[in-house]
Amino acid sequence: MRDFNKVAVVARSQYGLLTAAQLLDAGYSKRMVSDRVAQGLFERRGKGVLQLVGAEPSWEQSLLAAVMAAGPTAAASHRSASRLWGFRTVDHDIEVAVRFPRRVAANDATIHRSRDLEPDDVTEVNGIPTTTPERTICDLGLIFPETEVRRILHHAIATELVLPRDLWMMRQRTSKQGRNGTGVLERVLNALPEDAGVAESGLEVLFLEICERFGVPRPVPQLPVRVAGRNFRVDFAWPSARVFVEVDGFAFHSTPDQLAHDSTRQNLLVAQGWTPLRFTNKDLTEQPAATARSVLRTLGFVED
Repeated sequence: MRDFNKVAVVARSQYGLLTAAQLLDAGYSKRMVSDRVAQGLFERRGKGVLQLVGAEPSWEQSLLAAVMAAGPTAAASHRSASRLWGFRTVDHDIEVAVRFPRRVAANDATIHRSRDLEPDDVTEVNGIPTTTPERTICDLGLIFPETEVRRILHHAIATELVLPRDLWMMRQRTSKQGRNGTGVLERVLNALPEDAGVAESGLEVLFLEICERFGVPRPVPQLPVRVAGRNFRVDFAWPSARVFVEVDGFAFHSTPDQLAHDSTRQNLLVAQGWTPLRFTNKDLTEQPAATARSVLRTLGFVED
């Protein structure tokens, strides 16, 4: 059997699936592929897609088979992409996006033919080509009520998968095509805090929401400061009160160099009369009221 071990390794990384093109690259002719199907080594799963007999079935396997059958530029989308990104876990639909005017069919799959699907809209999740978080949320505006899209958006922001400014860019690009769904996305974006578009992380957006929700005076985001001849920037500040806030996401404050930079900046600012406050993901997601009260206390609006 020509290079069977080689294709078996590839198949194991693809939920037991192979494309006809991969088999041809491995030295199989079309006749040889047909012979292996007849011998019970491969099973056809769609146009140009084969499965190693005995591979464990799964939802991911069915989804990837549909994506493969739809062609090299196809991607899991809509409910399927939402499940892969962890936005929703209850959906078992198989949904695939392809670039219009391509016409394809895939067993047990819904095919969405899109006029505005671009290569940059596709990434990979768990080995499956998938629409990006921003594109997925935009697409979900077509099929879910606004309340659900708002919940998904807040989840995506909190887990650092998206930033509002990137979603605004997606909304502006797709709306030029006159597509449905962008109105829902625009409304949920407009409901975010005023400065959410300049936030540099999901945690920063959460902090702005806490300020708005609990009556904390609006801070200046991304304030540049110059101390001891050095230029820094703080996440949020109330310059007249000389109070600043840093929100610590692991991805941005975990390296030794970053920790040293943060400590140096904070020490220099404290020496110049600034009062620092630091909040973690846990503070913002699990104790928003306590976070707001700490800020209000420091600003002098409430007493202990």
